Amino acid sequence: MTDIEPVIGPVAADHAPHRGRLDRLTWWLWSLTFSVVVALAAAIPLLYLPLLRTLEESGAGPGAAPPLETYYAVVGLAGLVLIFCLYVTLKQAEVNRMRKALAAEEEEKEAVRARLSELSALFQVSTTLNLQLRLGVILEIIVRRVVSTLRAQQSSIMIYNPEDGILETRAAYGLESEFARNGRTRMGEGIAGWVAERQEAVLLGGRAPESEFGKHYKSNRNITSALSLPLRVGDRCVGVLNVNRINHPEPFKDHHRDMLRMFAEHVGAVIDRAEALERLNARSRQLEEANLRLSELNQLKDVFLSTASHELKTPLSSVIAYAELLEDNADKLAGEQRAEFLRRLRSEAMRLMGLIEDILDLSRLESGKLLLRRHAVSLNDVVRDSVETVRPSAEKHRISLLEDYSEELPRLSLDEVKMRQVVVNLIANAVRFSPEGSRVTVRTWGEEGAFVIDVADEGPGISPDEATHIFELFGQGASARGVREGGLGIGLHLVKRISELHGAHVGVNSEAGKGSTFWIRLPVSLAEGYVAPLQSDEERKAA
Repeated sequence: MTDIEPVIGPVAADHAPHRGRLDRLTWWLWSLTFSVVVALAAAIPLLYLPLLRTLEESGAGPGAAPPLETYYAVVGLAGLVLIFCLYVTLKQAEVNRMRKALAAEEEEKEAVRARLSELSALFQVSTTLNLQLRLGVILEIIVRRVVSTLRAQQSSIMIYNPEDGILETRAAYGLESEFARNGRTRMGEGIAGWVAERQEAVLLGGRAPESEFGKHYKSNRNITSALSLPLRVGDRCVGVLNVNRINHPEPFKDHHRDMLRMFAEHVGAVIDRAEALERLNARSRQLEEANLRLSELNQLKDVFLSTASHELKTPLSSVIAYAELLEDNADKLAGEQRAEFLRRLRSEAMRLMGLIEDILDLSRLESGKLLLRRHAVSLNDVVRDSVETVRPSAEKHRISLLEDYSEELPRLSLDEVKMRQVVVNLIANAVRFSPEGSRVTVRTWGEEGAFVIDVADEGPGISPDEATHIFELFGQGASARGVREGGLGIGLHLVKRISELHGAHVGVNSEAGKGSTFWIRLPVSLAEGYVAPLQSDEERKAA
């Protein structure tokens, strides 16, 4: 309160001397009036007696009446005295009215200053004690107390965002507050923008002003008087305070603007501190979330590195083992044995290449550098090639691969290599989770607006909680239990990301203990020669 009391104290102290001067002026006027009346009353006989003597000396006799001119002079003099007395009385009544008006105005000033002082003290105490009030709560308190203090009908606060140069209404209270709520304006635009840019208070009457603010006048709001003041911290504007009197007989005066300016400068610092605290809290929450995410990613990285080293080492060990066998027993192995070893060597090398390619694709996807090389291909051919790629692994574990293709599918604009990688991942995933002797069914067909690939297995299925995260990075694979062969945990994530690059959607239908069906829906817009149908007016309106 140290910044408020020096202003309020001297003003309050000046009221008593001011009233004393008015009282002394009133007594002087009355004293002067009575003195003049007494003087005139004394002057009449003093003037009239010499006149009678003059008449007697002239021979008119002691009982002679004065001439008519003398009568007129006396009556005129009395009239002047009466007129003067009436004039002084009227002036005194006018002075009394002025005194009453000034007294009422001073009382209003005192009441407003006292209440604003209380409000300023409230915020000073709250900031001194470092009460963790949210910015929205502080703004609501301000607009409600300003409306009550200034006997206004509506108030709003706009906060300035320096990043986009926008003033946005963050709190509004009172009549017609819906006009102000959610309002937005740029710095320099409108009355609030002008106030924020110039950092000057504006006092407007109810009629459309002839100044530059006339174009912003809204006659339908019945505003009889308005105040707009900048909320500043030093030379920086943090917002604008708007106060309106609606259908009110008394407009705002200059002293309202002056007192509200003092209050606005004080609460500007409070708002700035609350806003800074809010930003710090938000930043703190973001950092906590980022730290938690980094911690999770660090754990995932450890799991991934452990899994990747194992998955890469397994085929690489097989490659080295078969290569050593071929080298050490080149002369002893029969042709069929050498062919079998070479086939297995090639299979393990291709498996290793696939793992490395998945890791590289994940890196390209995360950096946004994965580009599709599209050309028209047969979707059925892509799926058939994918099935043949996985067939050796399926036969090894006595899993039947069933195929069901719709021969009516057109050629689609796809990246053949990447789409084959997607389908291979789905089929290999189904084989990996299927028990020996079971079946995996791969199908293609067309439906309204899409071409569908689905891969169904007879594995253990997926619980609803796991299905939610199945396509996330490391959503399964490294952490999966009861799986015949391991995985990096990035296959299904690559399926989702590469499919989305083609404009497709992926999903899974599964029930625990009853197997799973993974599907990809490719949009019909990928079809060769596809032309989008024209929409009717009703369809466009519905969209």
